[in-house]
Amino acid sequence: MLSISNLALGAPKSLNVDAEGVSWGTPPDENWVLGDACTPKSVDALMETAGRDPLLPIPAEYARSMSGLSHGQVPWPLIIPAAVLKEHALAVASSVEESLDTLGDYADVLAAGRNILCSLQPSKIDVVALRACSNDAAGGLLDSFNPDADFMCEPPVYSHATATGRLTVKRGPKILTLQREHRRILSSRFASGQMMQVDFVSLEPRVLRLLRTGDAPKDLYSDISERIGGGSARRQVKLAVLRCLYGSSSAGIADEIGDGGSRLVKEVEDYFGLKALQARLLGELKSNGIIKNHWGRPLREAINGHLLVSHFTQSTAVDVSLMGFGALFDRIKEEDLDAIPCFVLHDALLLDVSHQHIERLRLLTDEGIDIDGLGHFEVSLLPAYLEQSENSD
Repeated sequence: MLSISNLALGAPKSLNVDAEGVSWGTPPDENWVLGDACTPKSVDALMETAGRDPLLPIPAEYARSMSGLSHGQVPWPLIIPAAVLKEHALAVASSVEESLDTLGDYADVLAAGRNILCSLQPSKIDVVALRACSNDAAGGLLDSFNPDADFMCEPPVYSHATATGRLTVKRGPKILTLQREHRRILSSRFASGQMMQVDFVSLEPRVLRLLRTGDAPKDLYSDISERIGGGSARRQVKLAVLRCLYGSSSAGIADEIGDGGSRLVKEVEDYFGLKALQARLLGELKSNGIIKNHWGRPLREAINGHLLVSHFTQSTAVDVSLMGFGALFDRIKEEDLDAIPCFVLHDALLLDVSHQHIERLRLLTDEGIDIDGLGHFEVSLLPAYLEQSENSD
C-alpha cells in the first residue's frame, strides 16, 4: 500500500506498510511511494491530485529539530525511535488510503500518465548559447538550466496541483516558460543529433470530437469549414472552436468573426456536442457537487457554467498527452531508437534524437497514437527550435 523511500529516510532500505504491519525492504510495485518524486506512484502527486496537504516522510517535530544542523542526508532511523517511526508510517498510510478512496480508478490513470515523467533524462546544455540568451532573458529563468560539470541539466520535477492537472514545474529547469527562441540552449548528446518536438495535433478539440463520435479527421478545422460549404477560412474556424471551448459567449464569438459568424458558431457547437456536454456536466455538478474529467479526475474549481467544458476538456487532454507520450516512448524502446525524452511541455514532448534515427522516429509519429477508450490522435514531429505551421496545430 505505502512505502516511505529510503532516499527520504537516509536508510539502506525503504519502510513498507501493508496489512501485516511495517517492515523494511524494497518497495513492492503496487505501493505508492513517499519521498521519491521520480516514481510513477508518487505520494506527492497523489496528494496534489486529491487536493490534500503534502505528507512528510518523517514526523514534523524531528524535521524541525534537525533543521539547519545537518548538511547531508540524515539517517533518520538512527534518530527516530522505531515505535515513533512506525506510528508515523501507519498514519501516513491512512492518509494515502483516504486519497486513493477519493480518486478511485483515477489513481491508476495518474500513475500511468506519470510513466513518461519518470522516464525523462538529463538534457545537454550549450553553455555558449545559454550565456548569450541570458543577456536578454527576464529574471533568472535561464539560471534554472545551468548545467553540471558534464554540461547536463536534470529534468524538471513536475507538479499536478493545478485545477485541471495541467503540469507546472515544481523544481528544476523552467521549461514551460522558456521562450521558443531560447530553446537553442538545448543541445544534443549525439554527434549531429537534434532536439525534436512531438506535438499532439489539435489535442483538446480532438478529445471532444472523439468523445462525440468516436472518430476525428486529421484536420478538424478544415473539416468544419467544408461542412458549412467552405464559407469560413480555416483561421476563422480555429478561432471559433477555441473561443467556444473556453467559455466565450456565442454572440461575442459571432461578432468577433463577422459575416457568417452565427452559423459557424452553431456548426462548432454541434460538431463537438458542446451544449449536450455542458448539460451533462451541469447535471453532474448539481447531483454530486463536483465534476470529473473523462478518466475520473475530480475538478473542484469547475463550479461555474462557463468553466465546466473548458476544465473537463483541458483535464482530459492532460491525461491523453501523458499516457500518449508514455505509449510513444514504449514504441521508441521497442524500436531501439536513440531518442531520449528530456522535457514535457503540456501537449508536446522534447526528445534528444540522433541524426540517424530522426526519420525512423518520424515513421512512428506518422502512425499517430491510439489511446484505449478514446481513439486515435495525430501527432507531428518538428525541430524543437522552429515555429509550427498552422496546419500542425
